[in-house]
Amino acid sequence: MKRLSYLLETTCLFFAIAISSCDKNTNQSIPEPPVLNISPSPAPISVPSGAKFYSNVSYDNYPETVFDIFVPASGHPTGLLIKIHGGGFRGGDKSDNYSNKGVNNEISTYLLDTIAVANLNYRLLQPTNENEGVLKPLNDCKRALQFIRYYCQFFNIDKSKVVLQGGSAGAGTSLWIGLNNDMANSNATDPIERESTKVKGIVANTTQSTYDVLSWPTAVYSVYPALTLDSMITILSPELLMGFYGISDTSQLFSPAITAYRAKVDMLAMMSADDPEIYVATDSFDNVFPNSIGLLEHHPLQSKAVMDRAIQAGIPVKAYIPKLGIDNTNGESAQNFVRRKLKN
Repeated sequence: MKRLSYLLETTCLFFAIAISSCDKNTNQSIPEPPVLNISPSPAPISVPSGAKFYSNVSYDNYPETVFDIFVPASGHPTGLLIKIHGGGFRGGDKSDNYSNKGVNNEISTYLLDTIAVANLNYRLLQPTNENEGVLKPLNDCKRALQFIRYYCQFFNIDKSKVVLQGGSAGAGTSLWIGLNNDMANSNATDPIERESTKVKGIVANTTQSTYDVLSWPTAVYSVYPALTLDSMITILSPELLMGFYGISDTSQLFSPAITAYRAKVDMLAMMSADDPEIYVATDSFDNVFPNSIGLLEHHPLQSKAVMDRAIQAGIPVKAYIPKLGIDNTNGESAQNFVRRKLKN
């Protein structure tokens, strides 16, 4: 294995000294990780002095399973914001963030606040039947979280302080990870899989409320009785739904196997009072009959369904859904929410 540079070796030594802070909640069954053979790269955006950028860090054995991470200059382990891109699980890329001036400024501000920021890529769904469906990208993102926690020492991360954030599919993925029971597998031979998946907060922008899509007419759109299951499937297209669940025929949608699959991706049903605080927002789609794929997937009622279920479950929730006249944020922005969760 290629030797690391002197600078990286020195950094690793510093992180080894800081291990007690990084691993304050460490499961003692998780062995010491091997040294990562990576070096900082030039950042794609302007970053504060002393901040480091690591590009295309591989967290699994696929070309797509990589992440970028911005690490602030800090003498102690820092909180971490993980950003997950959208694109309907069929498109999008972590680099999309770097073409958005507002996101660039946001990342720089987090670094000044000594908050690290990671941007994930994951495997996308393909047009052909793969027999995997949406659990493939969801589990990729789960593993990315566990990987960074496993290597918290290297990245100078306090693994107890993590917030997930995404838009559209990235928002739904953040909800799926954050609202699940802890998916750490204490018996796994891979030590990365033994890391916790619980987080401090979730920011879901223009989200889907559940990936049990067949429940949307009742769970999300009950105010529109004209939206039947059949009409919804027509709008979304049978091909999209088949790819979403990794099946080859719509007759399988209600089979015992796919019914069980849908339950595994039903974020609304996962909610319980011990889940992390949620910040949910949708402000770019109108409150009208959902007669297109884009509106079905991003309607303000999707965010309202998350808010309503969170309130019912006793989960703290901030919601900004102006097209429905909903705003209980008291002026707190998503960025200030992240800062509150990671700096307090």
